[in-house]
Amino acid sequence: MKSGWARLYHPGPLTWAAVLLGWVAVYGAYLGSILGAVFAAFAMLAGTIAFFRGAELGRQRRASLKAAVESAAARNRALTLMRELGGRMLQAETLEQLFDEVTRAAVDLFVAEGASLQVVVEEGRFLKVMAGRGTFSGRMGMLLPSDRSLAGWVLAHERGLIVEDIATDPRAFRPEGIPVEARRALLAPIQSSGLVLGVIIVTDRNVGLPYSESDLEMLQTLADQVAVGVDRTRALEDRRRAIEALETKNQELLRVTRLKTEFLANMSHELRTPLNAIIGFSDLMLSGGVGPLNGQHQDFIESISRNGSHLLGLINNVLDLSKIEAGRMIHALAPTNIRDAVNAAVADTASLRSAKRQTVAVDMEEGPLTVLADIQRVRQVLFNLLSNASKFTPDEGHIAISALRTRAPLSVPSDRADDRPGMTTRDAIWVAVSDDGVGVRPQDMSKLFVEFSQVDSSASRRAQGTGLGLALCRKFVELHGGTIGCESIFGKGSTFWFILPVDGPVRRAEGGLRTISGDRMVEPAPQIR
Repeated sequence: MKSGWARLYHPGPLTWAAVLLGWVAVYGAYLGSILGAVFAAFAMLAGTIAFFRGAELGRQRRASLKAAVESAAARNRALTLMRELGGRMLQAETLEQLFDEVTRAAVDLFVAEGASLQVVVEEGRFLKVMAGRGTFSGRMGMLLPSDRSLAGWVLAHERGLIVEDIATDPRAFRPEGIPVEARRALLAPIQSSGLVLGVIIVTDRNVGLPYSESDLEMLQTLADQVAVGVDRTRALEDRRRAIEALETKNQELLRVTRLKTEFLANMSHELRTPLNAIIGFSDLMLSGGVGPLNGQHQDFIESISRNGSHLLGLINNVLDLSKIEAGRMIHALAPTNIRDAVNAAVADTASLRSAKRQTVAVDMEEGPLTVLADIQRVRQVLFNLLSNASKFTPDEGHIAISALRTRAPLSVPSDRADDRPGMTTRDAIWVAVSDDGVGVRPQDMSKLFVEFSQVDSSASRRAQGTGLGLALCRKFVELHGGTIGCESIFGKGSTFWFILPVDGPVRRAEGGLRTISGDRMVEPAPQIR
């Protein structure tokens, strides 16, 4: 194994010659010959030459090692700057911020006196200075012709360029009144998806060294990062503009919806006043308060009263819907006996069934069926469901209504406004209205409980209406914290059901959830989410 000295020192031919001559000189001196002195002189000369040659080789090796260390340090510094630039590029939200970060990184990376980033504009006829540092700091927005500039040459040839003397290069653009402040330049194209988007330029180094091919490779790497950053930033800007446009449209839609709701509320209120007068006077005439009526007059007045009542009901539905959408629905919560509400609704809809000779069966379990609710809204839901059942059931058909106590998972508001509502199992009353009518096709189930939507929307449909009845039922039930649904077999009949919590709606309040209770309360309608 070689010793440490042998690894550090490798003797050359002159060294071996000096050693050999030295031994010959020693032997000559031992013999007393003059050749010993001659060989000693040659040995000294060879040793001196070997010494200086070794010193020169050591200096060269130290210089080479120093250059390698400096090169490694430069590469590490470049990698660090590129990594930092990547992080800053990810933080850039606009192209202006991105371009500014790139030119700053280019100056630091190449220790340059100036840097510029130019993008293609005017369908490729010009390059616009979008960011600049140092010698380019005062040229923001300047346009350069793509056919008479160094950047235009890079754009046309789609490859980088090293310029040793800008002043004498015929490809350089020299605008009048603007002196050429740089001598050397390094340019690289910024490409994305096969298209050149622009050019990045760095000028003279502060250290005075010329640019090399390795510098051009480094600048091209920087340009490739810029292309990725441009694509990302443009996507962010497009997304931001889309969000802003969507917010603007949402605000406009909210404004239009508010105006529509206010219009419906005002018009409904204005229409109800004359309709009440028409219905009132019709009832007065039918009761004989203004004298006897002959048969034909009786029919006419009954038609006026019947259609007026129908129109008033539709207007009331529109008014209720507009109040709910505007968040102004007021409901009075009180202990409500579902048994009494069902019996009252059955009685109110008796005339509809008698006209079609339909039968009805009521099945309610024994015991209390009391919930905390608005009795008027509950009766309205029952009336709508019974009316629909009669409307879509043929003559001599059968309708059934049932009610019972149960426990069911119902939605409750979350603790925080931005969370989704949760589910909890609560005591509830389940009410169902069944019929043996036409039923609903599976593909039409999604049209139920939607405002102004009807299963049969054709002009020749048999059952007339606005499509608000079921939508109002859904909103009224959900305002009470309940849920509503339907099961149907087309051609066999349908069952519409709803569930109301016994203890009324649960609302989110400061400090947690609370349940509304009491003998009678007037509360604003909760937001349905």
